[in-house]
Amino acid sequence: MEYFLLFLIWIAAAFFFPRMLRTFHIPWVTAVIFAGIILGPYGLEWVNPGEVTDFLATLGLVFLMFTAGLDTKLSVLKKTGKNVIYFAMINFGIPFATGCFVGIFAGLNVLASLILGVCFSSSSVAMIVPMLKELKVKSRTKSKLTSAIFLEDVFSLILLAVLLKAVAPVSRVSLEFFPGALLVFLIVVFYIIPKLQQWLFSWGPKKDLFAGQMRAVFITLSLVAIMAEFIGVHAMVGGFLAGLILSDMLGKRRKLEENIFAFSYGFLIPIFLLNLGMTTNITALFAPGDALLTLVIVISLIISKSVSGFLGARVAKFPSKIRLGIGFMTVPQMSTTLATASIAATYGIFSEGLLASLVVMSLVTIVFGPFLIKLTLQRGEPKPSRFEKMWRGTKS
Repeated sequence: MEYFLLFLIWIAAAFFFPRMLRTFHIPWVTAVIFAGIILGPYGLEWVNPGEVTDFLATLGLVFLMFTAGLDTKLSVLKKTGKNVIYFAMINFGIPFATGCFVGIFAGLNVLASLILGVCFSSSSVAMIVPMLKELKVKSRTKSKLTSAIFLEDVFSLILLAVLLKAVAPVSRVSLEFFPGALLVFLIVVFYIIPKLQQWLFSWGPKKDLFAGQMRAVFITLSLVAIMAEFIGVHAMVGGFLAGLILSDMLGKRRKLEENIFAFSYGFLIPIFLLNLGMTTNITALFAPGDALLTLVIVISLIISKSVSGFLGARVAKFPSKIRLGIGFMTVPQMSTTLATASIAATYGIFSEGLLASLVVMSLVTIVFGPFLIKLTLQRGEPKPSRFEKMWRGTKS
């Protein structure tokens, strides 16, 4: 009975809170996180995270990244690869340097300053993907932006893994073998996994009455996630790569793709967002360890991310009317930032005050970032003309 009650609270919160907060124009993602904060141990204490919730939340994060990969479409990424890389380098490099400078300003050692730079450099795909869906941004723009921000998170997670290997083992692969293991992992993912998926599809029954093809996809997803964690990279990287390599393949199976999205956004992804809210210490907003450092971190992050996002959008040739919105889109910091800060605090690299400052930064950016995004992107995303609609109709 306890688990069914917990499940009811999860699903009801993810269903009712967004509808209640829609009046205040609060995005779905932020509303679900707020639900977790209110219901969790730092709020009403109705739900406490445990092993079950942590496991389901991890699955939700992996599936969120998997659906982001499916949305990206590898064929589109190949056509815009250079622009995606340019955007990711600019939007990663400037905030990373800013974070390192803030760490030095705060008197942190070299390792702590570098990891603070990692916290600054990442962007929250978990916030961006649902926001792009909600705002109905054009698919080509969505694919380019999602891919670029994913690359930033990959850079951040790989750099974090390398830095942590200098102080503690985080995987079975040692630091000197990590580059080779990463190369082998990418070769397996892009050249062997697609063949495995084709074999699984061909091996199953032609009339798929019991979602056998869906289970075959989940086998592939789990395998890639396990391989990623084995070499010391977060499983969500494996989730995105699995979605990316299967994007065109599943695009030809629209019903299967729709079922995967329904399962992910209807069940696992809301649990991840709720759990993230439940594990966020809201009291950090009222009693940060160092108010000045918190203020410097929040302001420098917002400025560095929005400016670098705007510059990256310009270099990557995004439409001029939405470049400012894309800059704001990279500001929210959530899963990767909080995970990095938590790991650094666990190993004693970050103090409790610095961890609290980063929690405040994350909360501020996920609350106020979506408002700026909606104001700029909703107005800036150009609508197709009547001629364009007619032209698309003749091509289909």
